[in-house]
Amino acid sequence: MKAFALVLAGLMASSTAHAGQPFEESLVECAVLIEALTGDQTPVPGQNAMLDYYVGTATNMRAEAERMRNASYVSEMAVQKRVVWEKRWEDGNWDDPANRQEVADWMQYCFKFAEHLGVEGPTPFDK
Repeated sequence: MKAFALVLAGLMASSTAHAGQPFEESLVECAVLIEALTGDQTPVPGQNAMLDYYVGTATNMRAEAERMRNASYVSEMAVQKRVVWEKRWEDGNWDDPANRQEVADWMQYCFKFAEHLGVEGPTPFDK
């Protein structure tokens, strides 16, 4: 349990995490971010291992949030988080790759969080 607390503290110390944000909210936020970055069209499974990993991780994060809370919560939170991320994209001028450090930090946080909770998608690479 102490190791879990230390890992969680390290994850939450990141500037990207919201202090006191419930796990299920973080799961939904990460799923929405991953989905936004992979695009609105669902990739064909098996054509790209990395996309399978991203899509699988987002799907698993949503499922875990539903297990923790419920489907209605996840749906409502996903809509809210999508609006937040679209605003961040615009406000941060993330169309310019030089301005994407915040989104890179969030992605790192999200995949560490997914790994810690064991909700990653199919891994396309050896660990």
